Amino acid sequence: MEKFYERKDINKSTIEIKITIPKDSFKKSYEALLEEELKKADIKGFRKGKVPANLVEPEISETVKIKTFEKLVPLYVTTALQKEDLSPIAPPVYKNFPDFSKDEDLVFSMDITIMPEFKLGNLKKIKVENAEAKISEKEVNEALESVLKNNNDTKAKEINDAWAKEIVEKLGIKDVKDLKGLKEYVKDTLKKQKEHILLHKREDDAFEQAIKISEIEVPESAIKYEAEERERAFAHDMSHKGIKVEDFLKANNITIEKMRELWLKDAKQALESDVFLKLYAKEKGLKLTDKELEEKIEEIKKNAPKDTDPKIFENEEWKEYIRKINEKEDAFKTFVKEVLGE
Repeated sequence: MEKFYERKDINKSTIEIKITIPKDSFKKSYEALLEEELKKADIKGFRKGKVPANLVEPEISETVKIKTFEKLVPLYVTTALQKEDLSPIAPPVYKNFPDFSKDEDLVFSMDITIMPEFKLGNLKKIKVENAEAKISEKEVNEALESVLKNNNDTKAKEINDAWAKEIVEKLGIKDVKDLKGLKEYVKDTLKKQKEHILLHKREDDAFEQAIKISEIEVPESAIKYEAEERERAFAHDMSHKGIKVEDFLKANNITIEKMRELWLKDAKQALESDVFLKLYAKEKGLKLTDKELEEKIEEIKKNAPKDTDPKIFENEEWKEYIRKINEKEDAFKTFVKEVLGE
């Protein structure tokens, strides 16, 4: 196939591809498809499939031409993208369609959205507040009140040593003998929970700064497409569960507009995170070896449901997906250790 397309870079994320389908190639495909359609033709007075072309073609010509075009487009588009080494991150936007009534080459254009190239920013500029996890006496007392409320089958009905002994025995808390010990246990538990929350907050803050410092801006068309995919998945899930979308929205006191706003926000964050982690992994040379990948797959096999189709574990696309997931996880852990020292 000779070069049949022209490339024009509109900006760093948009490329226009102008494709020409030679009229002879189109005619050949059209005639082949027309022949198939004629075999299906059923007109009174003729045996099925034996209807003269001149009787049927005028009626179905336009439809067959459109079908021919739809059949050829993916081949030409895919070939052009492969030759240019382009990986679209959103469906192409077709800018014009050819005129089938003219006896000439078919020419059409489309805009392809790709992910721009980014450079890792200076991560030393990241500043994250290291807040201390402090637990007040009020928080401890509120936690104990909650335990009392949710365990109303104890003999003791107020918070004291007797009640504390019952609770620690009931909940299986070891090395606690009285109310003082229970308060210390609760305080320690609350502190660990708060430390966990603060750590995640610091990680999120650092990650957000890293994306900003690296000036990662995902094309709006990609964000919109990802958000629409989330909406389609949501609608499919609701349908599968036999729930009407309107009923779900009403029950949760939320509008579809608000849901779309949330999907857009989620899509933006997900895409930005994905771009940064891939960039970080590449910069740091983080790559899962084939041996490590096989070990991960074996681990997944052990924990997979018994009715899992074993063929999935041999699927190359699935393996590559597992590789990418683990590389991004490693990138995030390495990033956190580098920036937060944890």
